This record gives sequence, structure tokens and C-alpha cells, in this order.
Amino acid sequence: MKNKLLIVVDMQNDFVTGSLANPAAEKIIPNIVEKLKAKDYTYLIFTRDTHQKNYLETQEGKNLPVEHCVEGTKGWEIVPELQEFTKNAFIIDKPTFGYKDWKTKLNELFDDENNQPGDFPEEIELCGTVSSICVASNATILKSLYPEMPISVLKNLCADLSSEGHEAAMKVLNSQQIIIK
Repeated sequence: MKNKLLIVVDMQNDFVTGSLANPAAEKIIPNIVEKLKAKDYTYLIFTRDTHQKNYLETQEGKNLPVEHCVEGTKGWEIVPELQEFTKNAFIIDKPTFGYKDWKTKLNELFDDENNQPGDFPEEIELCGTVSSICVASNATILKSLYPEMPISVLKNLCADLSSEGHEAAMKVLNSQQIIIK
């Protein structure tokens, strides 16, 4: 098996049952749990959308004026059903849709004295919410940084605000040579 990195994007209370509740995100939780239990990956990262108390004053807050994922709040936490899996995972707090420091973070995690040569991921899979925003942003950034690495989005383990938005995101990602599974 290749060294595979699974990234679970923003499966936080505020996006599932909180201030930006999305029934579609709630529906994918059992499938994500099943994927995590199958452990067909080598490494696991959870991302958390992370805002501060001044969120409504930011550009994003002005465009989406719903306070959410404020660091340290219940809404910021990973959903309870996935909590047990965070114990053996890396967690990345990102201040916006896409995490701009993937290359630095992955080098930090996989190129240190604890890893053997060849431990760096050879494949990356993403799932989570929101398909057309944070999942798409991070998949695109990763593909730009690692153009020769297989980057996949697990279509049935992602949720969007609408089925149209989800399908559109999958089409755009596919056109960027990101594999849709």
C-alpha cells in the first residue's frame, strides 16, 4: 500500500448542527466513520476552520455574516462522532477556506528525525465539508503544490450546501486533474 494521507476537512459542529448547520454534512458522518475505521490510509489530518472573535469584521465575515468556528467554542470542535479518530491524527487550524501552508506543514510532519526515508505521502485523499468551498480550495492548493501526486476527493464523503454546488465542485476539481472517487 502506498503511503496515503487522508484529510478530513472542517467536520466541525458549526458546519453540521451549529450556526451553519447543514443536513447534508450530518448525513455523511457515518460514511466518514466507516472510512476512518477501515484505516486504508497511512496518515490522517483533520482541518478546523478557525476564526477569532472579530470574525464579523473580516472580509469573510462581511460576506458571510454568521459567526462560526470561533476558536475555543463548541462550534469550533470536531463533531463528536469523529472525536475518537482525532487522537491519532494531526490537526491543522486554518483561518480561511484553503490552508496556504500545506507544503511547510507536510514537510514538518513527514521530514523529521522520526520518519524514515519514503514516509512522505505518495497519495492524498480529501473528504468533508463544504465541497465547493473548503474541500475544493484545499484540493486545488495541494494539486498546485504537488502536481505529480495523485490527489483525490471522495465524492460520497463530502457535503455541500446544495447538490448542484456539490456536483459543480466535483466537475471543476476533475478538470484540474483531481481524481473524483
